[in-house]
Amino acid sequence: PNNREMIAVTRSHLVRKYNLAVPAVNDGGYEETEKMQGKKNASEAAAEKPKPQSVTSIKDPAKVAFSFGKSGHKLPVTKVAFHPSGIFFATGSVDGLVKIWDTRNGYATHALHPTSDGSGGGRGTYAVSCIQWRQTSASLILAIGREDGSISIHDLLLNAQDTKTASMPVAVLRDHISAVTCVAWLSEGSGGGGSTTSTGLRKHGSGVFFSSGRDSVINTWLISEQEVVDTNGPKSKKRRKSKDDDGMKRATSVKVTYQRIRTLPVYEQVESMLLLPRRFRQSLENGSHNEGLNRKDVVLATCGTKGIVRLWKATAGDREAGIQNALSDLSLLASQSEGDAFGEDNGGYTSLHLTSGDNSILAIDAEQNMAFLQLDWTSADKTELGLVSNRAIVGHNGEILDLSVIPGGKQEQTVAVATNSSQVRIFGVADTSELDEHAHTALSPRGILDGHTAIVLSLDASPCGRYLATAGKDKTMRIWNVPSRTCVALATGHTEAVGSVALSNKIGCYDVGGKSAENGAGAFAVTASKDRTLKIWPLPGSAVLDRSDEEMTLQARLSIRAHEKDINIVSVAPNDSLVATGSQDKTVKLWRSSDLALHGTLKGHKRGVWDCQFSQHDRVLATGSGDRTVKLWSIADCSCVRTFQGHMSSVLRVRFLGTGLQLLSSGSDGLIKLWTIRTNECESTIDAHDDKIWALDLSQAGTLFSGGADSKIAVWRDTTKEKDDEKREAEEKNILMEQTLSNHLRHKRYEQALDLALELDKPHQVLKVLTDILEKDAASNRGIETLQKQAANWQLDRLVQILKYCREWNTRARNSHIAMLVVKAVVTTIPAAKLATYQGVPEILAGIAPYAERHFDRLDGMVGNSYLMDYTLFSMGSVHGESKEGYDEWIAGRKYLPPKVVEGRIQIGGSLVVEGKKGKNDDDSSNSDSDVMTIGDSDTESDSE
Repeated sequence: PNNREMIAVTRSHLVRKYNLAVPAVNDGGYEETEKMQGKKNASEAAAEKPKPQSVTSIKDPAKVAFSFGKSGHKLPVTKVAFHPSGIFFATGSVDGLVKIWDTRNGYATHALHPTSDGSGGGRGTYAVSCIQWRQTSASLILAIGREDGSISIHDLLLNAQDTKTASMPVAVLRDHISAVTCVAWLSEGSGGGGSTTSTGLRKHGSGVFFSSGRDSVINTWLISEQEVVDTNGPKSKKRRKSKDDDGMKRATSVKVTYQRIRTLPVYEQVESMLLLPRRFRQSLENGSHNEGLNRKDVVLATCGTKGIVRLWKATAGDREAGIQNALSDLSLLASQSEGDAFGEDNGGYTSLHLTSGDNSILAIDAEQNMAFLQLDWTSADKTELGLVSNRAIVGHNGEILDLSVIPGGKQEQTVAVATNSSQVRIFGVADTSELDEHAHTALSPRGILDGHTAIVLSLDASPCGRYLATAGKDKTMRIWNVPSRTCVALATGHTEAVGSVALSNKIGCYDVGGKSAENGAGAFAVTASKDRTLKIWPLPGSAVLDRSDEEMTLQARLSIRAHEKDINIVSVAPNDSLVATGSQDKTVKLWRSSDLALHGTLKGHKRGVWDCQFSQHDRVLATGSGDRTVKLWSIADCSCVRTFQGHMSSVLRVRFLGTGLQLLSSGSDGLIKLWTIRTNECESTIDAHDDKIWALDLSQAGTLFSGGADSKIAVWRDTTKEKDDEKREAEEKNILMEQTLSNHLRHKRYEQALDLALELDKPHQVLKVLTDILEKDAASNRGIETLQKQAANWQLDRLVQILKYCREWNTRARNSHIAMLVVKAVVTTIPAAKLATYQGVPEILAGIAPYAERHFDRLDGMVGNSYLMDYTLFSMGSVHGESKEGYDEWIAGRKYLPPKVVEGRIQIGGSLVVEGKKGKNDDDSSNSDSDVMTIGDSDTESDSE
């Protein structure tokens, strides 16, 4: 219920809880946390607290939060339902067992077994078909529907003190004669369960209960309860009989009764039923809809095998006037139109859900399409209500074998798709030309063309957008009227499956009819079959096709055996003069459409040809082959002028872009490649499919549609112009910001310059600004005060960026001191505990430490060597005897402490003591190698001492 957790039961009976939400990253850094803690009240802090993200908005998969272990069911679990509180959930299995689980402690609390009615039955009789909790957090009331038509009502809190009856149902309803698929409660007032009687007993709650199933009826039940005195309670062995026994208080209990008061036949197997809550009905009660719906009316939504979603209403009556008057009969309020309904032939609807945003009804059909329905007027005079689909999400399509964009749509583009079935699906997609780069639009179902008896393999749309040609494994070709979604012509004559079909490309030819059309002056359809023949079918013209109430039979005007092997593709030239066929015999042949005379043969591919397409602007032909190449051919002399290599597998489809200067190709590797013909180079590679891309087509607006064996239909928009505009704007902005940066540096506004350099992501400029800041602070004896103020205002992303720069600078000795001072400013401003909690910061500091130690060792050695240099230079100065010309000036300009003569010894730096004269004994000269000169603050003394 919180939309953050999900329960899944695997086939191996493992019960797992997945976390669907991850904590949002606070990009504001540590200073935002401090601001959060400084709020005046807790409500402001809670309002600005980062909200968790849904797993659907990120690429990370859902993670297992907890594993409950084995479910304990013997057969697969088919139903899972959460309690409204989110603490408990129930699992139902084919074996009829229902288990209640506690998510807090991770164990099962109840095991609810089916109750027998004494009639027996084989395996599967008690399989669970639905589980539904009563939608009140204060109660634990559960309804379990089973395949035998029974409904068990369990109140887990009513008899919680009695372990023997805690798992027993309070009522068992057996009025259905088939599987119960859905149930719903309608509570009266506050009697939703959880309250207590005057005697302290817990109440079950009154109200109305609805149930429906595959027996095509909806039953209405009235819930009542009464206190029952237990006169036959257990007797105590040491009970003393007294005269006051008759006045003793007997044990009482609550008896729950479900009484059927209404039965509505709906004449379809009900697969899902929803009781619309008050928040949904508010939109119906407002405005002009209040004429057909009162505030006290009960509204039910049902769907089933007929593929129509319907709304039913009943009016609440006076319960005191009799149980039959508690609720009126259900009457039809609204339903889907036949055009919007999914239909019975397609499998019907499987489930209904309510959306939380726009209060729409989400209907899911047998093909996993999701339609969003809302109540609206369906007549112009606003007298009839209906359910109207405002958007839809396409579900599983099966393998996409071919698709064709139907021209003519202005506000919406229409595409026909041939899936791995005998039906052709029509989808609509909104015009993507006005959408930005990150906008997405879903394909919406617009109808189904049902007429083939086998899988449809190929289709093509006419340039006028009125007709669609389809061909398939049933050896036929059909012509469809797109607006009416009806078949107007049928062509039979092939002896094998028809693998490809193409229509004329000249729009005016479709209006030609009569004898002219029969003689070849009008529009025509071309088919290529597995029987290696090519046929041309003349069309009778739009006047005949548009008025035809029954499908007419087409006659082939020309037929020829075109290839020695299977023909994979057929294509028609833009002026209808030539027809090209590609075959498994590695050749492409060009035929004159007037008499099917051979114009030329294109040879050069090493494997079968899968596709061939004419250019709209030049006399060239593009082909794609199983040898992983795309070739461009000249129609005039049938020679190959370009070869494009880059695919890792067979090239299945090729298309020219609108200007004719670029090519698109798709292959078995799941890639779409964009080629520039002039340079013979691949400009872009798109990886959006996981399997072969069989379908590729372009719309008049430049939108690209692709479909493949992975059941995906991808819609692509040409963003070249937008990318160029963005690049130009970015360059202009970059030039302006660089000029502003130069102005800041010239006027020594280092703080503004640093922020701008970081925004431009220019490490060299940042280093230059930091160097100037440090030199300015050193001149004024301020240390790193300015850097510390800057570090206090850095956000987390800015802090990570600075530390990454320091990691790179620290690898070079000349920049290491700047990096170390910046790191010092960071670690002295931000507590180490906070730095350790920031993502990525500990790893960056770990990369800085090794080079920092190396630089420290190098500087330490240089300081030690400088003391030796001081001693050497001082000794060189004393060689000149008493002459100290220039020596005093050198002493005054030294960085280190001047040497002093103390008791005949020369002391340098306060810690270096060197013997001024040789040892008095001659033995000392023999042991000169053992003399030790100590540098620095070491405690080790020389042997001469």
